[in-house]
Amino acid sequence: MALMTTCEIAELNICVIRLTRIGNAEGEIVDTQHRVTVPAVGEVIEVALDGLTVRARVTHISSPLPGAEKCFTIAVDELSSGYLLETLSALAQSADGRLSSGVSPMEPAKPHLALEATLKLARQCHTLTRRALDQPKPDMAAALRYMKVARRAGCLAAPYLKDEQLRRRIVGYKPMSEEEWGLLWPGSLPDCE
Repeated sequence: MALMTTCEIAELNICVIRLTRIGNAEGEIVDTQHRVTVPAVGEVIEVALDGLTVRARVTHISSPLPGAEKCFTIAVDELSSGYLLETLSALAQSADGRLSSGVSPMEPAKPHLALEATLKLARQCHTLTRRALDQPKPDMAAALRYMKVARRAGCLAAPYLKDEQLRRRIVGYKPMSEEEWGLLWPGSLPDCE
């Protein structure tokens, strides 16, 4: 990492971070960051806290004081570890209202000829969704696109599945882990890793 000159540091905004932890109503100043741009309200940023990095959503930005035009106090709320999946689920539900969330328990007489390929597509899209969410800066747009494809594939495959739990999970909004896929994969099909 290149060292910044004094002139470059002077051009950065000073952001004093006031973090409100989960389960604690009082916020406390935990970090000072030098940023090129001030984050917007609603943006998720990373905050250093006791040697750890936590993700937090910006809730308020103070106006700079006269004489300190590049100094801001930013209030942030710590996010739960599952906030990405919760956000993805909410986005997918609002953007994908056309898909049916209910799955018919009736099983067709003939097995679906492309069932294995459809399940593999859904599984791969779940993997890609998890990768998009596990990045240092999660890519919610990519995760949403992958989950839409996974749900469409799930809706096509669900009527041909015997396992009720797999039928429910494959049309859901939460990506399954590889362990879950391994447990729920139909025994009549060759397992794919």
